[in-house]
Amino acid sequence: MSQASRTFALSLLLSGLPLLGCGPSIDAAAKTDIDRRVAALVPSGLSFPAPTAFAPKALVAGQWTQHKQVDEKGDLSLVTYKIVGEEGGAHWVEIANEGYAGKTVTKILLAVGDRMNPHTMEIRAVKTKDMGGEVREYLGPVLQIPSSWQSAVNTLAVAWQGLPQEEMSVVAGHFVGCLKARTDVGWGFWHATSTTWMHPAVPINSLVKSVGIEKPTTVELVGFGEVGATSEIP
Repeated sequence: MSQASRTFALSLLLSGLPLLGCGPSIDAAAKTDIDRRVAALVPSGLSFPAPTAFAPKALVAGQWTQHKQVDEKGDLSLVTYKIVGEEGGAHWVEIANEGYAGKTVTKILLAVGDRMNPHTMEIRAVKTKDMGGEVREYLGPVLQIPSSWQSAVNTLAVAWQGLPQEEMSVVAGHFVGCLKARTDVGWGFWHATSTTWMHPAVPINSLVKSVGIEKPTTVELVGFGEVGATSEIP
């Protein structure tokens, strides 16, 4: 498996902490809201043809994706990736994670570089909003410390050459010719193996679906668009 496939899977799981089985205690109102929104999801009926090129879409302000995540306990969460602006040749990438404990938002100013090589991606600034609504900004040397920020942006790196292709249906639609990869992910004493399907019709991270092999975890695309994304952090 390629290094890009490993970093893709790791960043996906780290950006959605409910899959790791850790985090704050359940908030009843947040749980009710997530359960209601997930129950209201219906298949879009859209179909997307097989890709003619093995390259991701360019990042453009306004793009967004949303994924439903289910952890091994059956707890639900929604993770939304958005491109909310450009600044000095870099893009503001925003990740909203809504789970049973509440909502957090991370906004990263990212110079992408080579989409096939995560090591060319440069984080220039980070803003976060915690579950209480407090906003923090990070600049300078702190950005050089390895963190889940870097893991979250590594999801934008792809290397699809040589991967098998397969059809996949999710809430967001039916995708023909998805690129399929087995991803082995390790983080400290934690390890997980998943099968992941990606398609270049999906902006930002291209992710259609991911299914845990050793544990019953899933990530499924429920919606995406090319316009309309707005920031939740000033």
